[in-house]
Amino acid sequence: MANRIKNSPTTKDVALLQQLHKDGQLRLQPEFQRESVWPRAAKSYLIDTVLNEKPVPLFFFQRGTSIQSGRPEYSVIDGQQRLRALFDYIGDGFPLSEVSPDGVAKRLKGKRFSDLPEAMQATILNYDLVIEELSGYSDKDIRDIFARMNKYVVRLSKQELRHAKTKGKFKDFVERLAKWPFWRAQRVFSKKQAARMKPAEFVAELIILLSEGPQDKKLAVDLYYGQYKANFSEGGPLESKLSTYLKWVTETLPDFSKTRFRRSNELYSLIGAIDDVSKSGTRLNKIDQNRVRGRLETFEHQTHERNLKGPPARYVIAASKHADDLGPRNTRIEILSSLLA
Repeated sequence: MANRIKNSPTTKDVALLQQLHKDGQLRLQPEFQRESVWPRAAKSYLIDTVLNEKPVPLFFFQRGTSIQSGRPEYSVIDGQQRLRALFDYIGDGFPLSEVSPDGVAKRLKGKRFSDLPEAMQATILNYDLVIEELSGYSDKDIRDIFARMNKYVVRLSKQELRHAKTKGKFKDFVERLAKWPFWRAQRVFSKKQAARMKPAEFVAELIILLSEGPQDKKLAVDLYYGQYKANFSEGGPLESKLSTYLKWVTETLPDFSKTRFRRSNELYSLIGAIDDVSKSGTRLNKIDQNRVRGRLETFEHQTHERNLKGPPARYVIAASKHADDLGPRNTRIEILSSLLA
């Protein structure tokens, strides 16, 4: 069997692969493959990548020979979703959406393949895809290869994408603050979460909170990464303020890492509440920390009671559903502010 197995790297352009598919020589969905699941934004991003003539990941095909015609036949082991997106767009199956501020698709929003200038159509049709052709493997081997390719595929998080795609002062600023020992020492983030850049995203949210007040995470972080590429002069004072607030938190709650407030969405609320109280004219060093500690400990105990009512009930609901949306954030900050005042 070893003598028959062969791996051959090659390239084929999109037009050729589409023709092979039409002729029945390219099978997109062996039975072990899933149905097409890509949303339009993902498809548009692929088309944008091709139009920008950027590389896309390697494809894996199983190569065989048709018994009836003697012609080569291919089954897609890895790359089905990408090929479906390309063929779908060439067939006018969907219009482009704006998916990258730096991409070609930004000015082509709403356009289908037939709406593109001929030069752009040719760019897509002539785009070369790098393919590894596998020959001589049994069906069992192919299934095992497919399983190995997909077993530990981890989709990049939004923050990992920001890190990969964006350069700038704001990015550098928040990634530096994300290395503070506080986040791990106080169990705000696990080692695994830190590896997925969760602290950097959270620091960005906190800095925006201290700069402009509570925001909807889904929008604000991307806007700041884009707006403050060249300069982020506000960084120094905001860093100092955040450092002061975190120090105050651990002084007020010596067992902070064991409280519910060490969770990122609730720490966000606590920092927002501290900032609210500070902006109202109350200096942190004038607040009775023992009294606040007692209030927060009592409040946390109330949030665990069976028959919740009043502010603890509102807080628990706001902390558990759509916790990063603006409404729940404002609710939690308002309740905690009343405990600190």
